[in-house]
Amino acid sequence: MIVMCFKHLSHWNKLCGVKEVAKGPTIPNLHSVKPEAKTMKRKLHITILYESLCPDSRRFMRQLGPVHDELKDYVDILLVPFGKSYSQQNGAIFHCQHGPDECLGNRLQSCVLSTTTDQGAQVKFAVCQMLSSEFDKIETCAIGAGLSPNIKQCAETSVGTALQLEAERITNLYKPKFIPTIVYNGVFSQELQDKSLRNFRGTVCNLLLQLNKLSPKYSRVCQ
Repeated sequence: MIVMCFKHLSHWNKLCGVKEVAKGPTIPNLHSVKPEAKTMKRKLHITILYESLCPDSRRFMRQLGPVHDELKDYVDILLVPFGKSYSQQNGAIFHCQHGPDECLGNRLQSCVLSTTTDQGAQVKFAVCQMLSSEFDKIETCAIGAGLSPNIKQCAETSVGTALQLEAERITNLYKPKFIPTIVYNGVFSQELQDKSLRNFRGTVCNLLLQLNKLSPKYSRVCQ
């Protein structure tokens, strides 16, 4: 019997006495391996100091809405409606940059924002109210954000005063020279302030990537 030997066939190799060389583990082509996207675990804390009738604050709110919708899971936002206002006689009198109407607007916003801890609802309300030129829209904006529009008791009592005094305290921590002022992780940076006014999303994304030590190609967001 003639036995044909085929080196690539293990069965016939045994019959022919051909020794097989053990194969090592397959080495993957590293260039073909796609990096696994990672979720950001550390949130960025953002404090926004603004005024109810400030044109620059309104302009910034146009950026805030879309950025929050996209990155809401990765940021904690504190909205502080006070700006360059100041109080006298322990809150008996407030003076505001754009007059008494702005003082009322700041107070009303503080009252509505205090009714919830839901960041999404707070941002939705503030953006709606700031982009409206009339205070009578405050109820519409509150309802649209799923919040109670019944804030008369707050606005007309010491509750509203206390909220504005707290807003003043927070604002004075940073002594803003410009409104709105954007503060990241409790530390004011003029460079980040300037970048935020021009490109809020880009600034937030860069800070998130730095905070989580990620490059864009490894991140699920900020692509």
